Amino acid sequence: MLGKAVQKLTVAGTSRFLFPAYTGRVTSCRAASHAKRFYKDVSVAGTSGCYEVNLDHRKLKTPMGNVLQVPSYPLALAVAEEWRAVQDVIIPAFMHLTGLSYTVVDNPNRVSKWDMAESVLEFLPTDTVLFADENSEKFSAVQEEQWWPVLRWFNDRYKLNIEPSTGINPAEVSDAALGVLRRHILSHNHWAVAGMLYGTDAIKSVILTLAAVERRISARDAVRLSRLEVDFQSEHWGRVEWGHDMDQRDLEARFAASLFFIHLNMGDQHRVKKKDQAHNYTT
Repeated sequence: MLGKAVQKLTVAGTSRFLFPAYTGRVTSCRAASHAKRFYKDVSVAGTSGCYEVNLDHRKLKTPMGNVLQVPSYPLALAVAEEWRAVQDVIIPAFMHLTGLSYTVVDNPNRVSKWDMAESVLEFLPTDTVLFADENSEKFSAVQEEQWWPVLRWFNDRYKLNIEPSTGINPAEVSDAALGVLRRHILSHNHWAVAGMLYGTDAIKSVILTLAAVERRISARDAVRLSRLEVDFQSEHWGRVEWGHDMDQRDLEARFAASLFFIHLNMGDQHRVKKKDQAHNYTT
């Protein structure tokens, strides 16, 4: 069971490079870090391709002081809902859609869509589902039932022939296969690709992320499958009270947010009726 160890050696630092943590105090309507709710109303305004979130009559700004402008009206509504749902204290760690939007707008490391696509593909040779365990008959049976059907779908969908690794070395992925997947990822816009990277980094699996994006599996199933080895070990050696459950819930929240972010930024989600494009949403 060497999958997790190899993953850590191969992709360590990817998320920190592209998704640096945001901290800081509240300045006007900029990012808030555990501050008390300072606004009454939340609204969305804008026209096709550019929407903003207002807290009372002030525009929501990113940690770098940029006005948060998103290209998707549904995404703007979802970000507004995160702010509307705040009761007393603003906890950025619970506002995944807001945080992802901040990252795309500020782009502190000046990464391009190509950079993000390449970072997604770096996960593929050490993908969670590309490690075949030959030392445990029980876990091999679990893999056969749970992982291999998804891998077969993935290969059929993208006309590939990627096979899992049976040792410590990463799986072999040809340049041709990387090219096919690169073109597919780059066919999405910058915002959707950012969501793909965030989701892939969360569950350490390109295969499960793309399966979820294409609605082959649910967000919860993707997380469950990404934790298959951990859960199998826990059944035999015991679970850390609260610890495993909290990790799973946090992972589910982060991955579900990334998947939602991707779908909200895919082309068909931008088709809002013309009469709705300029109106305000207020709560």
